[in-house]
Amino acid sequence: MPKIRRVIEVIFVLTLVALLIGGVLVVTGQAIALIAGQSAWLQFFNESVNPPLCIVASVCAIAGFLLSYKTHQKQRVKAPQEAATR
Repeated sequence: MPKIRRVIEVIFVLTLVALLIGGVLVVTGQAIALIAGQSAWLQFFNESVNPPLCIVASVCAIAGFLLSYKTHQKQRVKAPQEAATR
């Protein structure tokens, strides 16, 4: 089970990094397109770059959700004598 968790952690980190870098590139590119008055560039970012980023964001969110589950740890059962002395 820890091996699966490690794989999910790697997926989460990689998709998070890709999402952050992609977001910065999209925002920067759109700002440059607005300043330059190039509507074709804006259309490019909206049609070509945003859909893959949405998929990456979804994978990142699912991995983060799966990481929110903690592994079950065996609890030490106290003997009745230990419980009575406290």
